[in-house]
Formats: sequence, structure tokens, C-alpha cells
Amino acid sequence: MHITDTTTPDSALSLRARLILAIVVLVTLISSVFVVAIWEIKVRLEAVAFGHMAEEQLQLMMAVSEGPGSLDMRLLPDWQLYTGHALTTMPVAFAQLPPGSHHSVRVDDSYYQVQVSDQSGYPAVLTYDITEWENQEHWVLLLMVLGVVLVLAVTMISALKASAAVLAPLRQLTERISGIQPQQRGIRLSAEFTGNEVGRIAQAFDAYLERLDGFVSREKYFTTAASHELRTPLSVVVGAVEVLESQSSLSQGDAAAGRAINRIKRACHDMLGFIEVSLLLSREEARPLQPSSPTPVQPLVAHLIDELRPQLEERNTHVTVVTEAPLQLNESESLVQIVISNLLRNAVEHTINGHITVHIKSEAIEISDNGEGIADDNMERVFEHSFSTKERGNGLGLNLVRRLCERLSWQIDLQSEQGRGTQVRVTFHPR
Repeated sequence: MHITDTTTPDSALSLRARLILAIVVLVTLISSVFVVAIWEIKVRLEAVAFGHMAEEQLQLMMAVSEGPGSLDMRLLPDWQLYTGHALTTMPVAFAQLPPGSHHSVRVDDSYYQVQVSDQSGYPAVLTYDITEWENQEHWVLLLMVLGVVLVLAVTMISALKASAAVLAPLRQLTERISGIQPQQRGIRLSAEFTGNEVGRIAQAFDAYLERLDGFVSREKYFTTAASHELRTPLSVVVGAVEVLESQSSLSQGDAAAGRAINRIKRACHDMLGFIEVSLLLSREEARPLQPSSPTPVQPLVAHLIDELRPQLEERNTHVTVVTEAPLQLNESESLVQIVISNLLRNAVEHTINGHITVHIKSEAIEISDNGEGIADDNMERVFEHSFSTKERGNGLGLNLVRRLCERLSWQIDLQSEQGRGTQVRVTFHPR
């Protein structure tokens, strides 16, 4: 499993897209409701008007003394009266209609207003050709639909311009914030954004920047002061150790004392290196420590294994070092030591009655163990700050390793299987 930082893209619509969508949906809804309402009113009024006209016309025809059959229908163009025997010749669509007024009855490609007499004993059907009216209605409907489309197009263009104008201050604020560098202090934005709602956001961000500046200032002061105060007593200890080391009678006469002096000297060196690493990580710019000479990895690994010898013997664990190619890094020994020592110590702490293999390659180092491994649900959290699988662990070791690798552009890969062991590989990319 390769441990990397992943960022899930946000699939939600942007603020501008949501604003445009809301305007378009609102205008579409209002336009559609307006068109449907106008069309429904028009159809109802037309049906009533034609219905009254056809009803009155049929009543007049039925009131003729000679009977409706005596009427000369040539005097009434577009009208057609079906009575008596003519009822059998009228279209089926008319024959199926109940008594009353019926609007826009379609027969083939023509439309009719149909009035069916409800007088018992004398059935009659009067039709009026309204095809021209209906065709005009269709054109009106088409124009209304095109009008809605035109309104939507104008709305879309207006919404694009309006959203650009409305969101311009917010976009400027975003660009201004993204342009702030981590090392910059005392930046304030509210003076640049006044007279709009974005100004309130800028004021709130200024308040946050002010608190952040104070926090960073206190942290920098603490780091600098702590490193200074720690360097002084450590320098005194190193000087005292050198004095003891210069007394040949003490170091030669008592081997245990000589080993103790070397351990004190090495511990002081490690502490000074850790102070330098802490200062490096506290700086915002990725400026590495400048080594006086390249750091050979193989002797450093041998020294670290020797320091871990008591823990290895206590846990009945053996270490094998396989050197495929000489490896030297143009980084401070303190940086390299902290990375490798934390990985080695982590392997030792999770391996009992087992075996650890350190594989040194030309551009990488691999540390493998057959220890307890890491559970799947913990794999994504092993490099998190303060996360540890040990009861009394503080979770700082692997987090420190990850931060150093990120700062130095080194790649760290971790693979593990619970109950079968863990393998960690650090690939050293040249700067």
C-alpha cells in the first residue's frame, strides 16, 4: 500500500453556477406558468364565445317555421347543419358527441365548433369550420414558445454578466488570499474591500490573520529561545565530555567509563541534531541544513543497530543488513539519522522473536520485519500526528519521518499485513 495524501475533488456546483441556475430556473418557471395561464384563458374564452355563437345559431335555425331543412346553407359559409337523413352522412366524430357545445373537434385536417341539439324528438348537429382560427392559434403558440426560449437566452446572458459582476469582489478576495505567502506577516485585506458584503468577509479574515500572526510569532519565539537555551547546556556537556576524553588514564583504565563517555558524547550530538531538525521544520521555507560532507548511510545504519542492541536482545530479534550499492546523501547526518532511526525503532518495537532486514540500495533504503503488522483500518492513519498503535505511544516518530520526507522531497512507501509484518521504503530523490 502506498501512503499518499489524496484530495477528493468537490463535485458540487460552484457559487456562480448555482446563482445562474437559480435565475434560469426561476425565469423558466415564471415564463412557463405565464404561457400556460395565457393559453388556458384564451382556449376557455374561445370555447365560450364559439359555443354561445353556435348555440344561438342552432336555436335560430330550429325556430324556422318551415323547418331547418328549408334553409339555404350557401348563405352561411363555413356552417353545416345535419338533420333528418343528413345525420347518417356526418363524420363519426360528430355522431359520437353528446348534446351540448364542443370546441375544436378535429376531423382529418380540419377543426370544428360543434353544437349538438338537446331537443328531444328532433336531433340536429350544427358545425362551424374554425380551422383557420386553430391554425392561427398554433402560430401563436409557436411564437409564445419561441418567446420563452428568447427570454431564457436573454436571461442566461444577463445572469452570466450579473453573476460576474456580483462575484467579482469575492473572486478578487479569493485571488488576494491565495496570493499571500506563508512567510508574509502583517497582511490585512479589509481596506481593499469596502462598501459590500465581501468587506465583512475580509474583516473576519483580517481578525483571523491577526490571531494567526500572534500565534506564529509566539511559536517562533519559543522555538528560537528553546533551541538557544538547549544549545548552551549541551555545549557545556560536550566540552566537559571532551575534557574527560582527553584524560587518557580514565578512558584507558576503565572500559566501561570509556563507553559511557562515548554514549554521552553521542547523545549530545543527537540532541544537537534534533534541535537543528526542529528548527528546519519550524521554518516555512524548505531550506535544508547544509552538510559539511556527504552522509554515508551504511555506517550510520550500523551505528543505529548497535544502539538498539539491548532492545533487540530483549525481544530476541535479529537484524540483517544487505548492501546492494553504496549510498551517500547530500543531507545533514542529523536528518538522515532521525528518519532511519525512527523507522528502525518502530520495526524493533513491533517485532518479537522475529527478524528485521535493512536493504540499502543506490537510491533507497528498505526496512522489513516479520512482526505484528498493521491493521487495515489503521493503514491510512499511521503517519498522523499523535496516532499510535501502542498503548503508551505518542505517535510522533512516523509523523516526524513523513514531515522530513515531504520537506526533503523524499518518497516514503509503506506496506503491511497484520500478523505478517511491515515493509517501509524511503526513496531519496536528489535535489
